[in-house]
Amino acid sequence: MATSVFTSQESDRIQSLFPHTQTGHIYLNHAAISPISSNVRQALDTFLDDRSTGKIDNIEMGMNIVSETRDLIADYINAASPEHITFTGNTSDGISAVAEGIEWEAGDEILLNRMEFPTNVQPFRILERHGVKIHFIDPKNYEITPQMVEDAITPKTRLFSISAVQYLTGFKADLESIGQICSSNDIIFTVDAIQYLGAGKIDVQKCRIDALATGGHKWLMSPMGSGFLYLSKKLSEKLTPSKTGWLSVEEPWQLSNFDQPWLPVSQHLETGTPNMMGLAGMNASLKNILETGPDRITDQILSLTDFLTEKLLENKSFKLISPVDSKKRAGIVTFKPAGNINTDEFVDSLKKENITISSREGMLRIAPHYYNSFEEIETVLDVITR
Repeated sequence: MATSVFTSQESDRIQSLFPHTQTGHIYLNHAAISPISSNVRQALDTFLDDRSTGKIDNIEMGMNIVSETRDLIADYINAASPEHITFTGNTSDGISAVAEGIEWEAGDEILLNRMEFPTNVQPFRILERHGVKIHFIDPKNYEITPQMVEDAITPKTRLFSISAVQYLTGFKADLESIGQICSSNDIIFTVDAIQYLGAGKIDVQKCRIDALATGGHKWLMSPMGSGFLYLSKKLSEKLTPSKTGWLSVEEPWQLSNFDQPWLPVSQHLETGTPNMMGLAGMNASLKNILETGPDRITDQILSLTDFLTEKLLENKSFKLISPVDSKKRAGIVTFKPAGNINTDEFVDSLKKENITISSREGMLRIAPHYYNSFEEIETVLDVITR
């Protein structure tokens, strides 16, 4: 029987940060979008109050938040320096910056897999106009192993990209082993991290990741429109910026000096005024995660998904799609209900019971976060079964 990582007092305190839990709303859809905590709401309110009734011109306050948030992210993913972190609006912005910034040659190959969310496909697919070829690995039992990656590499493979956790199946990639393979073959290793960061940590140096992109509105529990891109020193020196702006030069306040040296690409890509309000929310959310303890959050989520997996395996009405082995999953558990059920309509019907999960590709997906309880999961399964 799975048990909570947190004491009852800790659980009460954590749940109190999320006001929707007091309304009876059971929310288990964090792989789509997460609620924002009262701490994040307070940070947003503070920023907005200063814009409306305070200084109004609070750019200095905003830039301090931006700088601190960059430091928090660098520490969280073990980047060599905060200078390796570029703020973006979402995951697609980050992956597109990598795809468009590489000087491709006709015949270059990009290696992907067929389980990916379109964010990790379309920015590369458009490169076919430059003669770049896309090759897909076909998963086996909803998994992509390091050996499958190694076997698919050819002399023309220049980049491999994968989601840390697959949005549909919940499969968690072995990033460290894959990173070693890519590094040994001089292949650019790119990771879409949106379905893992917040539920777990990624060590970009240990995993030899060249580029990591994420949005903040899922497991990081931040406002929509806030995200970031990590670039290794090696890759940032090779990239050509895909866009530019007035803040992309060394001395942007020398407004009449148009012929300035460009900043390094990781800073160059921040072309103008950042989403300061969104980053104020991300700042508060990261502090929540770091103060609670990232490893404890991961352990709690795995305990919840272990419990959910056990219950689904016991019930012959469901076919489990996500891995049974907890080492191969994080916060997503996906399953097929028996019979010919319209899962979109079924999920809509659950909302009348004040329950939120998601429907994807004719399957049901449950994605609990660290503040959820075992009782909530049991209640949801009881309602689904009924």
